[in-house]
Amino acid sequence: MSRRRFAVFVLLLVPSAVLAADRRPYTAEQLTLIRNTADCRLSPDGKTVAFVSDITGALELWTVPAKGGWPVQLTSLNEHVGSIHWAPDGKWLVFTSDYGGNERRDLYRVPADGGEVEKLTDTKVSESEPRISPDGKRLAFTADPDADFDFQLHVMELDTKKVRRLTREAVKVQGPLWSPDSRTIAVTRSGDEQKGDLLLIDADTGAKVVVAPPVKGTIIFPGAFAPDGKSLAVVAPNAAGFDQLGVLKLGAAGAAKFIGPGGWDVLEPRWTKDGIWFLRNEGGATSLGFLDSPEAKSIAVLPARGVITTLSLDAAGRRMALLREDVTRPADVWLMDTAPEKGTPAESLRQVTFSLLGGVKPYELSPGEMVTYESFDRTKIHALFIKPKVARLGSPPPAVVSVHGGPNAQEMLAFDPFAQLLAEQGFAVIAPNYRGSTGYGRPFEDANNKDWGGGDLKDLVAAVKHFGGKGDIDPKRVGITGGSYGGYMTLMALAKTPDVFAAGADFYGMPDLVMDYLLTKSRFGDWYETEMGNPKRDAALFRERSPLPYLDDVKAPLLVFQGANDSNVPKAESDLLVAVLKELKKPHEYVVYDDEGHGFTRRKNVLDSSRRTAEFFVKHLGKK
Repeated sequence: MSRRRFAVFVLLLVPSAVLAADRRPYTAEQLTLIRNTADCRLSPDGKTVAFVSDITGALELWTVPAKGGWPVQLTSLNEHVGSIHWAPDGKWLVFTSDYGGNERRDLYRVPADGGEVEKLTDTKVSESEPRISPDGKRLAFTADPDADFDFQLHVMELDTKKVRRLTREAVKVQGPLWSPDSRTIAVTRSGDEQKGDLLLIDADTGAKVVVAPPVKGTIIFPGAFAPDGKSLAVVAPNAAGFDQLGVLKLGAAGAAKFIGPGGWDVLEPRWTKDGIWFLRNEGGATSLGFLDSPEAKSIAVLPARGVITTLSLDAAGRRMALLREDVTRPADVWLMDTAPEKGTPAESLRQVTFSLLGGVKPYELSPGEMVTYESFDRTKIHALFIKPKVARLGSPPPAVVSVHGGPNAQEMLAFDPFAQLLAEQGFAVIAPNYRGSTGYGRPFEDANNKDWGGGDLKDLVAAVKHFGGKGDIDPKRVGITGGSYGGYMTLMALAKTPDVFAAGADFYGMPDLVMDYLLTKSRFGDWYETEMGNPKRDAALFRERSPLPYLDDVKAPLLVFQGANDSNVPKAESDLLVAVLKELKKPHEYVVYDDEGHGFTRRKNVLDSSRRTAEFFVKHLGKK
């Protein structure tokens, strides 16, 4: 046997854990270099993919040939580009961009082959969701001229840039969708995004037809018009509380009729002449499904083995672009032929962008798994559990409970570089889908209504007990972190359960719910009424469920992050929190990024906050 063959033979006998232990942990710098791809859209001719990525350090617009190749940068605004949309002739794209993360967006367009970026709006209001009509003559979008984030439907004539307002609803509208003949725009009318109607708006006159959801007291969203324009695919909660596909016959009496699978949430329908494509969230993983007719039984084209988002098809419906990711691989653009000459659509799947940089190898990262445990009242809670490959901080390892925002959101089998950074340091990461999370039916999503910081906080404590009881973590070395509602839960956890969590990192959380309600009422007032109530009518509840009155009970050190331009949880809220912590002489650090809003998107700030947080948890939880 040659030395080379012998070496390979010995290598195969060496346990993978030993090899992993010999490897230095990936650093914050390496993991932050991994690109964040946030959106993708396929050109009408199917030859080019437009996508949003932070290749340069900020989220900019790029294109790449569908056959593969080097990406071309179309914008250099150094801001947050989003909501990209192709013109029907494929010659240019529209998009939005804000200023320092303040969510006060303007509309832009740029030639698809590169050139000068043209500003379509330059106003003090926020314009969002630009959608070009199929005839290429008009641009539908939502804007908030009356009150911040109270969005209404507008239309711009692209040849003159003249803008007409089409709706004056008492609550906001969202999700504009053009009919194939460019005469009608479908939108959802809802104040809290949980109850609402569908509006069919005449693009010339503003006249509207109101369509109620199939199940009373829920909401209905436009999904895709049929190619002949005679029907509209919608998404609405069914009787079990899961979002299901429905078909609305236009011009006919009656409600939308449910079609396709109903056991999990369905999203992003795309209707072509061959049938309806859609995504299905199956307990934190996403499958791609297809119906060749509304009456047909659905076909699973891609199984639920990670997360798929952002379906986009060419004009002929023959090629599809989508974003795919899993716990160890970041989101990238993939292309698939919907009717390949040979083989199945799944066999034609191919990757066209490559975001994993910094020398990071996916098989060396920690794979996650969805784990189910029982909470205090025997409610089943699902959590993403990421166990460190190497016990660099001892065994069992310390843990960090990562709390998603929302609360109407969900932890999925998706890539999170910060979670991987913690795992590389030697932490286990527990990311529960506490009651109030989406993805498990409307009753579960509504289970923390009027109960913020109650049952949902107990779900987090139950996670610590579950994994600690199994010996998967050291229950005496547990930290907690989260952003927005996750930041609020971090503060509540440290204040209300001070003996459970030994350190906390709060990203733009809300310390006082009355203050948060008053500062964001124009944007979230109706939503607050559904989720938590009204601070006048429910004053006692708002005080009881605010962290602020209990900060004197905090024992653990706290790290606080805030974006100066945050319009979702304004900086004044974190300023108040830090002032009280200082007065109470509680150990804390406060970091403010002047060029960020709600959720950090600039690589330099993501790197800084990730590094600071990891070092903070190692300092306070690393030693046994």
